[in-house]
Amino acid sequence: MGRIVGRKRPNATVLKYYFIILLYTCIDKLYGTVYVAHMSEKGLTSFQVGQVLAAASLALSLFDYPTGNLADKFGRKRAMVFGFAIWAIGLLAFVQADIQAWFVVSIVFWAAGISLISGTPQAWLVDELSKEGKPDLKAKVFPRADAASLMIGAAVALLCSKLVADHPSFPLLLAGSLAMAAGAVLLFWLQENYGDKHISFGRAVVRNTVDLMKEPFLRMLMFRAAAARIAFQTFVIIWQLYMIKELQLPAAYLGVTMAVFMLVLAGGNFLAGIILQRLDGVSVSIISQTFIALGSLTMAFSTTVIAFYIGACLIEFGLGLDSSAASVWVHDVIPSERRATYISAMYAVGSLFGFLIPLAAGYIADSFGYRYNWLFACAGSLLTMGLSVKIGSALKSKGGRPHVHSG
Repeated sequence: MGRIVGRKRPNATVLKYYFIILLYTCIDKLYGTVYVAHMSEKGLTSFQVGQVLAAASLALSLFDYPTGNLADKFGRKRAMVFGFAIWAIGLLAFVQADIQAWFVVSIVFWAAGISLISGTPQAWLVDELSKEGKPDLKAKVFPRADAASLMIGAAVALLCSKLVADHPSFPLLLAGSLAMAAGAVLLFWLQENYGDKHISFGRAVVRNTVDLMKEPFLRMLMFRAAAARIAFQTFVIIWQLYMIKELQLPAAYLGVTMAVFMLVLAGGNFLAGIILQRLDGVSVSIISQTFIALGSLTMAFSTTVIAFYIGACLIEFGLGLDSSAASVWVHDVIPSERRATYISAMYAVGSLFGFLIPLAAGYIADSFGYRYNWLFACAGSLLTMGLSVKIGSALKSKGGRPHVHSG
């Protein structure tokens, strides 16, 4: 009886954050599992699908930064509510589209909604925990949420494989309906918090842009965000082609392999939460890049199936470690009043740079072979590692927090 009485009640703010992240993951995987097949079924060629996805990357890079400013000024809850609503419109329009032009229009709405949401739940949580006097709790919450979202994502992906067999467009309809419902729930359930709401939107954009260009530490964060995309996107784009074309494995292996990768990624997220209790976040990020580099080199210098699975799992594990670690230490070094803005700027830089990586990866594969894709990924991880070391040194020299102007 005493054990029941003494048990800690779950933190309500943390539970709300878990709800947002897990629902976001469900919607994203319902869409992400079938959207390419849906466009193909509507008659789009592979090149046309690529153009739609390129439009998505460009739209994300354009929307991410200003929407972060909007979230800081007008409220993070309000940004998420509108984000889910606009995302729902884009998803439902995507279901109805049957020509490339309409797919591009729907994907622009999709990108606008995603941009309002991306980075905003994290900024909302960090400031709410700070109000409660529990800012360090995020070091446990972020990795656990990442790991749980991956497990949910794997389950949703498996569910989609059954749903698509009977009703090909049903996952997209369900995703749009859930996004609309999420916006309604958050409207009445979340408390609002803000960044710097006393400056006009135009002045905020100009001021924050100047600071991003002027502050050496912020520039390093932006460069790191871009560099980290090299290994991540190269792996995402190439591994399926490498399995089927280079290793000659049957396409039936893709689903099982994806499930294994998601479990390894979740393991990296979970272990990051444990390691972060003993090491600082930047050190964990540096360690994560070591795993990514080793995995890339393993596949670059051996073309066996075993080497592929070992190397790929090392990469996935490293990506899991880094995503959780970076989500903790980046929030620690960014001023509260501009948190959503700067996080969105990092997403925008990553999206813009991410537009170029598929082109580079495809050119390398066609011209030189897949081995050089893995060497390219390794170079990206080493560059990210070097920038992380430099960021860690800057933090230590400033006593754990760099001088970033907040006014």
